[in-house]
Amino acid sequence: MTHSLISLQVRDETLSGAVHLPGQTVSDKLPAIVFVHGFIGSKVGEHRLFVKASRYFAEKGYACFRFDFSGCGESSGDYRNLTLSNQIEELLEIIQYIKNQPMIDSEKMTIVGHSLGGATSAIAASRTSVDQLVLWSAVAEPYQDIVQITGTSAVKAAQRNGYHDYHGFELSHTFFEDLKIHDPLKAISSVNNQVLIVHAEQDEDVSVSHARSYADHTTTLMTPPIYIKHASHTFASSTWENQLFEETFTWLAKTKILSNP
Repeated sequence: MTHSLISLQVRDETLSGAVHLPGQTVSDKLPAIVFVHGFIGSKVGEHRLFVKASRYFAEKGYACFRFDFSGCGESSGDYRNLTLSNQIEELLEIIQYIKNQPMIDSEKMTIVGHSLGGATSAIAASRTSVDQLVLWSAVAEPYQDIVQITGTSAVKAAQRNGYHDYHGFELSHTFFEDLKIHDPLKAISSVNNQVLIVHAEQDEDVSVSHARSYADHTTTLMTPPIYIKHASHTFASSTWENQLFEETFTWLAKTKILSNP
């Protein structure tokens, strides 16, 4: 397996990314997975979730991409300028960038979104062509779910001062207002490709009921939502991580997107 760093210019920002490729030499083009982080996240992920996921799936034959939205991780920009609308635009640019890479099979692309990244992925998937969408403990009601995490005091402070300092991340009034205009449940109803929904059974940040809500709005669901027993929102144990990866890979293999089953 090989690992390299990349950067991509989107609007006036430089997004930092990483690519993990299978170690073996292959003549065929590779199926791709792009991992999408969530609220105050990064391409590394809590307890290195996206690093470990990328290594796992690269060993299974996928080209794996992970990246930082602007204002996050090692990308340029400030978090105070972040909005979900901007993140959707950036993800669409990332998807197109990956499709244009010569070693990638543009007809075999999977988007895996975690938490708010799940909502971002569902909306982006409704606006462009992807083959599979995987939601890991995905936000379904962006404004309500994020305010549940930050507290209503953060919204009031941002409205009053323009910004609120949330654990070192400046959340703007515009950020909160922008969340209100997005409906990933409506968006996923227009996604024509296959969808997998996985949720942490003991999710403390995003209601487990959202898995059922996504399922109810999805027209291409192959299997019912999968619940990782006892797991926390970020699947913070090796047991939960391994089950998350294995369940996702099993589903991907069933849909025959993998180049080397």
